[in-house]
Amino acid sequence: MLKTLRVNNFAIIDQLEIDFQPGMTTITGETGAGKSILLGALKLVLGERADLKALKNSDEKCIIEAVFDITDLGLQDFFEEHDLDYEDESILRRELLPSGKSRAFINDTPVKITDLLLLSEQLIDIHSQFNTPKIFEHDFQLSMLDIYGENKDLLKKYRKSYHEYVAIKKKIKEAQYSLENQTQDLDYKLHLWEELSNANLREDELEFLETEIKALSNVEEILATLGEAYQFLDHPEMGIVSQLNEASNKLNKITGFSQDLEDLYERMISSKIELDDIASELQMKIDATELNPEKLMELNERFDLLHRLLRKHNVNTIAELIVVRDQLETQTSGFDNLSDLIIQLTKQLNVVTDELEKYVVRIRKNRFSSIDTIRENILSTLAQLGMENSQLIIQLEETPEFNLHGKDQVHFLFSANKGMEPRVFEKSVSGGERSRLMLAIKKLLATHTHLPTLILDEIDTGISGKVANETGKVMQTMADNMQLLVITHLPQVASKGNHQLKVYKEVVNDNTKTNVIQLTENQRLEEIAQMISGSDITDAAIDQAKKLMSL
Repeated sequence: MLKTLRVNNFAIIDQLEIDFQPGMTTITGETGAGKSILLGALKLVLGERADLKALKNSDEKCIIEAVFDITDLGLQDFFEEHDLDYEDESILRRELLPSGKSRAFINDTPVKITDLLLLSEQLIDIHSQFNTPKIFEHDFQLSMLDIYGENKDLLKKYRKSYHEYVAIKKKIKEAQYSLENQTQDLDYKLHLWEELSNANLREDELEFLETEIKALSNVEEILATLGEAYQFLDHPEMGIVSQLNEASNKLNKITGFSQDLEDLYERMISSKIELDDIASELQMKIDATELNPEKLMELNERFDLLHRLLRKHNVNTIAELIVVRDQLETQTSGFDNLSDLIIQLTKQLNVVTDELEKYVVRIRKNRFSSIDTIRENILSTLAQLGMENSQLIIQLEETPEFNLHGKDQVHFLFSANKGMEPRVFEKSVSGGERSRLMLAIKKLLATHTHLPTLILDEIDTGISGKVANETGKVMQTMADNMQLLVITHLPQVASKGNHQLKVYKEVVNDNTKTNVIQLTENQRLEEIAQMISGSDITDAAIDQAKKLMSL
């Protein structure tokens, strides 16, 4: 469960600390008050990609901390696997530095963002009106059948055997490939391998050779140009350095007349020092550069050798040549026992295949047994949400090959209206229907997934009246099994929360910032009444708010 969120220097938030409670908490506030900013801060601490623009003050770092109670979640193995200190009350922290760098911590231990994401996925689920594509994914739909079919332990055993199955098939394929190529001339392969081995290949050598050859091939022009440049700089009479010396000496005589002249003199001295340094480097380059036709010939021969090898093996880089060399070494050292190895691996594969088939039968049986329950639950919730004419067909088909999920493929066919033939989700669900459908699915999974916290971000957009009230009731039911945070503009939904937070903006010293307060019962009544009637709260709105809160 999310207990506390602390935000510093994020967007228009200076400093903020919010405590959260169990059950259903509604979050309300005018459009633009900062609800999305608050959600953005939470997403950042959960591992979302950081953006330097999120800094309110670009000279200071942004710090966001989320405190979670993970007492009953059984995450000790995760902490041990990632070498982290386990705490029943664990803190996730994200820091965004002015330099643009981002850092993540779990219980004050630095971690990779991927590790932060892995942990946060087990703590919280954020769902918005624009975040419904998951219901279209076959893996997600299949996971629903597995959750209700109680396939967790079976799938764990199945996947262990499946990974073994995949590894054995890969070994058989590699062995067969090697065996098929045994008929090739082994001596020729050995010759190729020895040729590549004797070449002492280095990945970056071609670039180095090209640079050296270019320099040696143009050494006369380089020396002549370096010499001319040096003369321009260090000629005793006409050189730039000599003239700069004379100019600086003259300027030095008048530096006492003003600070501007003193600054010009200092700049001229700095330029002189830099030009002296450049002249010295030019002289060293001249001294170090020499004609060396023997070395040039040697480098060209090496360059030609490498290009011949590249053409011979039809590759483009030295790195690819190295791969060819290593493959040749493998191919020339393991032919004798390949046939016996394939026979042995095939026997192992048959045993694992039999195991998988047994698991598949049990997994499929459990999936079929869950279909009616899932369909009835989703349709019941949809009816409550004003979609009483919905139709849902769940089809389970066997696939020819094993995969990570067994040998099944699932199709959810849906229609929201009478007289319309059910079709696959993505072709039959409109925007408003998607949110309600996802809410029905989330409710269905709430009692089985044990996810501690769910955030619903304005998924009630586009509904009103009785449907809005029923949507709030559905959320109330979900909150019996999890902590539910609901961002909403609907008074019907806001009234159903056990707690309510209000997000608002204020201007302090010409500086706009976002704040959040926990509303008392009286404040909740006024807030819901305001959501009903607008800025002028009427007696009728108060009465309606009381009625909504009592329902």
